Amino acid sequence: MPVCSLTVRLASCQPALLVLPGLGAVLAKYFAGFGARLILSSRDASKLQNVKSSLGLADDRVVVLPFDLCSEYSELEKAAAAADAAFGGAGVDYLIHNAGASQHAMAAETSSEVTDALMALNAVGPIKLTRAALPHMLGRDRGRIVVVGSMSSKLPSPGQAVYAAAKMALYGYFSTLATEVADTGVRVTICCPGPVATGSEEAPRVVYGPTGRIVQNATGAANRLDPARAAQLIANAAAHGVDEAWMAKHPVLAVGYIWQLLPRLGWSLLKKVGPKRARAVKEGRSGYDVSKIMLGKEAGK
Repeated sequence: MPVCSLTVRLASCQPALLVLPGLGAVLAKYFAGFGARLILSSRDASKLQNVKSSLGLADDRVVVLPFDLCSEYSELEKAAAAADAAFGGAGVDYLIHNAGASQHAMAAETSSEVTDALMALNAVGPIKLTRAALPHMLGRDRGRIVVVGSMSSKLPSPGQAVYAAAKMALYGYFSTLATEVADTGVRVTICCPGPVATGSEEAPRVVYGPTGRIVQNATGAANRLDPARAAQLIANAAAHGVDEAWMAKHPVLAVGYIWQLLPRLGWSLLKKVGPKRARAVKEGRSGYDVSKIMLGKEAGK
């Protein structure tokens, strides 16, 4: 049985704008199950239509709004206005930032082009879209911005330096925004998931390598969150008004707590593991099995 308050809040909510892809399709299905009206967004219109079709909802429950998160601010303003006007001008109750890309590359080998692309998609784009949406949300004095960040915003992530930098920027912006709008009806929930099993051997993951996008088989499945479980936790955090929610399996969760509560131990641990973890990630091996990283063994899929 779902939590009753979650059912009530989502069933009675105004539209939720989900910025896909990846976990976003799973989130859309989860929110739809509780009666939410959905505005699905990404730059790929055909994939959005596929997600819409898979939900099996009537047209008055789903709107497709394709746009490029990395486009000019004027285009994001148009997208924000269109979302606010959807469903007869009902406004947006949940703005869910889920777009992003991962990285498997050493910091010293990452090109400036990859740095620009990752920062634009993982940090600057969501910040600019939020800025475009805020006047509408503040004007209605309601709405919750849900940020799907990363545990990489809470601690170093060897082998993913620019990815971590972008997620830390995202955390810094939205945690600050949360304090600035605390006297309004607009709220912010920051979710910090660990690795999520969004790829498989049949559908490898596309990530950024040193100089561009690369395809790698999904690794370390045992240490990754199931997408459905991640969606459930994110939706619960949003519905119950949680300011910040961590969701990860060990060792990521354990190291996160160590880094926060025992920083000297955290530094010592990550300096020891970091170089080998960075090499493992670069080579397409799991970055989440400490014993295999330290022993230099191939990670299980």
